[in-house]
Amino acid sequence: MWRSLLFIPVLEDRFIAKAAERGADAIILDLEAGVADDRKAEAREVLGSVVARLSPEVTTTVRINAGWDAASLDLDAAMIPGVSALHLALCEDPDRVRKVADRVSQMETERGIAPGAFRLIAMLESPAALLLAREIATASPRMAGLTLGMEDYATAMGTTPNADLLRPACYQITQAARAAGIAPLAVPASMANFRDAEEMESAAEWARRIGALGGYAVHPVQVEILNRVFAPSEEEIAWAHRVVEAAAKAKREGAGVFTVDGKMVDLPIITRAHDIIGRQAG
Repeated sequence: MWRSLLFIPVLEDRFIAKAAERGADAIILDLEAGVADDRKAEAREVLGSVVARLSPEVTTTVRINAGWDAASLDLDAAMIPGVSALHLALCEDPDRVRKVADRVSQMETERGIAPGAFRLIAMLESPAALLLAREIATASPRMAGLTLGMEDYATAMGTTPNADLLRPACYQITQAARAAGIAPLAVPASMANFRDAEEMESAAEWARRIGALGGYAVHPVQVEILNRVFAPSEEEIAWAHRVVEAAAKAKREGAGVFTVDGKMVDLPIITRAHDIIGRQAG
């Protein structure tokens, strides 16, 4: 799963030209907020050529619009080889996920695409959506992750993005995603304030401590922070390998509980060690 997802406006060639060099685990070609209303059709027309240009170099995903008419046109343009996931902007309820998922399944069949090729990530951007986080997370087997739209959520709450507001919301997103077995991708910081690297790093560290796996970025500075914070440290990796090796030894000896570095180890800690090793490999 992705530590960092970088927004790229699909009509901005100067950003597209360097998108694959920015170090993001995935890029998001934006058909929503990054495109003016009177240029949406133009963005859909060029999307295929941009995907063909970028997807051999970097994992490529697409953010689609919220309204169904616009979303249908976006899906027609975005469901092409090279796109691995769709981000559902302003996802308000599980019916929105199911409607998109049904249309995606139909289009996969029509276009001869392998079933399940396109994953979905819901962007919850209102108090109403947040209250339905668990239902949205479990609305379709295609669901791969949840995130919080920081600016829209703060506006809907009648304030500006701040830690007191965003941290509880990101905790709720993370808990709902973990309960559903999908990726929590919520870092409680305003992406618009991309020059404040200290704020982003502090927010990412907090998000990692509560179980998030990554977050979104609009600038390469944020990408570097997300990649570093959400990657296992050398110390964590070394600890995980010690635990796995000790677990194998304990199993051979018929022991259910053992110690590593003077601390008791049982199944949840072994599972955590395997997760760290898996994130290193991924």
